[in-house]
Amino acid sequence: MDLIQTLTELSATHGPAGSEYPVAALVSALLRPHMDEVTLDPLGSVIGMRKSGQTNAKRVLIEAHMDEVGFVVTGQKDGFLTLSNLGSIDPRHLPGTRLRVLTETPLVGVIACMPPHVLSASDMDKVTPLSDLVLDLGLSTDEASAIPLGTPVVYDTVPMPMGEGLFSGKAMDNRASIAAVLLALESLPKALDFDLFVLFSVQEELGMRGAQTAAYGIAPDIAVALDVTFAHTPDASPEQTVPLGSGAAIGVGPVLCRTLSEQLTSLAGANDIPHQFEILPKTTSTTADKLQISRSGVPTALISLPLRYMHSASELVALSDIEAVAALLTAFLCDLNGGEAYA
Repeated sequence: MDLIQTLTELSATHGPAGSEYPVAALVSALLRPHMDEVTLDPLGSVIGMRKSGQTNAKRVLIEAHMDEVGFVVTGQKDGFLTLSNLGSIDPRHLPGTRLRVLTETPLVGVIACMPPHVLSASDMDKVTPLSDLVLDLGLSTDEASAIPLGTPVVYDTVPMPMGEGLFSGKAMDNRASIAAVLLALESLPKALDFDLFVLFSVQEELGMRGAQTAAYGIAPDIAVALDVTFAHTPDASPEQTVPLGSGAAIGVGPVLCRTLSEQLTSLAGANDIPHQFEILPKTTSTTADKLQISRSGVPTALISLPLRYMHSASELVALSDIEAVAALLTAFLCDLNGGEAYA
């Protein structure tokens, strides 16, 4: 798999929470060569299934959400569109940002902003809430009024390699984890001792709804969630971040099965896979929280991918971290396949 090409496709394909259809079509096509069957559930999550052919085989679920943060059109003012957010978005970085309105023929606009020359010193220090921002599409009032309310909107970003072994683009949360899953699937043996389910879920940014409902239907014995986590920047606390480029972040905390976390740690060490730890003393704020309490409970692990500038137009990941996550996931699945599986 060409990792940069796959990341480019995944980033460029739109799928804001609640409108994931385009990205669902893409990930279904990418997943199909590795699965016996790929389907969409009633909410639109993509589910791949690979059967072992064995009676009463364990059901192992690998999950990564495929939706991205975005916006929705709520109205118009004098030809400018008003918006609300889909997922958590920091309004500080929005003025001057390009957005794409997903009408039948997509339209590109920019969040209106005042030039600094006409702002007072106190105004420049204020954060304008999204409810007070507008999107300029260069349209007349009548043209803007014709755009249906509820139309989804996403960042308009050109995904690209950056620096030494980095990649920048929108929706790396969580498409970079999807790329890691696809990379791992390439290395799996053909015959498995367990039934493998791969779930690319919808609406994680709106409450992890797709993971919750799909997991109920799949009823796994073991689950592994893959998501992104906060990578370190100079203005961030080291206690709340992990270094970019230092490998897969293995989650440790009460939500997560300690046996599985220890199994991942042991495998990472035995296979020289770059890894680090993410300590999560309460909830994980990922789909692992929903997978763990599905039905009567599911032993769940979490592998996270360091990411800078989360929920912005230019999220940043390291290719080596994606490869480390893929290698750890492969090692874990191979260990279950005839190795000392979770008991």
